[in-house]
Amino acid sequence: MKKRKLRLKNIFMIAFIVYAAITIVNQQLTIYDLRKSEQDEISKIEAIRNDNDRLMEMINNATSVEYIEKLAREQLGLVKPGEKVYIDQSSDEKE
Repeated sequence: MKKRKLRLKNIFMIAFIVYAAITIVNQQLTIYDLRKSEQDEISKIEAIRNDNDRLMEMINNATSVEYIEKLAREQLGLVKPGEKVYIDQSSDEKE
C-alpha cells in the first residue's frame, strides 16, 4: 500500500513538473513574440514621427515667400517683371 502511494505521488510530481516546464516554455515563446511585435510597432511609430516632422516642415515652408515664389516659377511658369527667361531647346532637337 505504501509503494502504491509513493508511486502515485511520484507520478503526480512528474506530471506537475512536465506541465510546469511546458507552461514556462510556452510563456517564453509568447514573451518573445510580444517583444518582436513591440519592436515592429516602435519602428512604425518612428517612421510615422519622421513623416509627421517632414510634413510639418512642408507646412511651415508653404507659408514662406521663397516657397511660394518657387512654386509659381516651377508649376505656373511665372517670372518677375523685367526678368528674361531662356529656354534650352537643345534637348528638344535631339528627340
